[in-house]
Amino acid sequence: MNRRTARALALLTTAGLLLTACAAGQAEEGNAPPEETTTEQSTAMPDASGDFGEAPTFEFPSEQAPEGLQVEVLSEGDGPQVQEQAVVVAHYAGIVWGDQETFDDSYSRETPSMFSLNSVVQGWTQGIPGHAVGSRLLLSIPSELGYGPSGGNADAGIGPDDTIVFVVDLVEAYGPDATGQSDATEVSGADALPVAVTGGLGEPASVAVPDGAEEPSEVETIVIAEGDGEPVAMGQSVAIGYATTAWDGSPAGSSWASDAGRGAGPYAGFVGTGSIVDMLVDVPVGSRVVVLTPPSEESPAYAHVVDVLAAH
Repeated sequence: MNRRTARALALLTTAGLLLTACAAGQAEEGNAPPEETTTEQSTAMPDASGDFGEAPTFEFPSEQAPEGLQVEVLSEGDGPQVQEQAVVVAHYAGIVWGDQETFDDSYSRETPSMFSLNSVVQGWTQGIPGHAVGSRLLLSIPSELGYGPSGGNADAGIGPDDTIVFVVDLVEAYGPDATGQSDATEVSGADALPVAVTGGLGEPASVAVPDGAEEPSEVETIVIAEGDGEPVAMGQSVAIGYATTAWDGSPAGSSWASDAGRGAGPYAGFVGTGSIVDMLVDVPVGSRVVVLTPPSEESPAYAHVVDVLAAH
């Protein structure tokens, strides 16, 4: 996701891309293809007890942490494979190699977390794709693919040279081709829209600004088709597919692939923190909407077509 896209999705321009609790400020690097450092098993890996959905207990071997990124499948799921650039819903627990206590986990919060693989530490970006939803993974992440590039994470007790270990339970995933419902109920016809949206429901979409169209003076959300999921609520994490165009007609990014090239993958953000998902409160999951944002000192006006993929 390029910087212009990040500004376009951050409607208040100060929020930028919103990273999850285990991110390390590497969202710009998230589109890189996985390096060939991942292996399926290492004899130096710790033991991690517990079944899928249960908080693990870690027991570390006497050996030093293994070199490189290591991924062990603790239990294999039967869902679809997670794609690169996906948004993933997962339970997880993270611990510094050799420690006794985790520095973060979702199990104690009793709800899985949603995150984009573009916006987390590189060990997750590289280690999670290719594994099936429903799987329980054990990841050993060296500092250079964890918090090392950002100097560690003092608040979590992670030093710049620390290897970190995660158990990750893959609950759901939304890949770069994910869209809203194909059978969503149409609300606004094409003639009623101030911009031109192409692409059928359940298909990737694009948006164009007609010549001479008046710039929006305030943020506006227009529901094109209403899904039958639960309405988005304040404080939730929301995943969207999107395509964005600046008011001068220049493309500003898309989650979906097109003739212009590879898509950026879905965006995930918290409602109420200044990103485009703030404009989706009360919109049901599965819907397709147009969001218009006015110009500011830092950015032009934008037109967005958005499919609401999930809310947690």
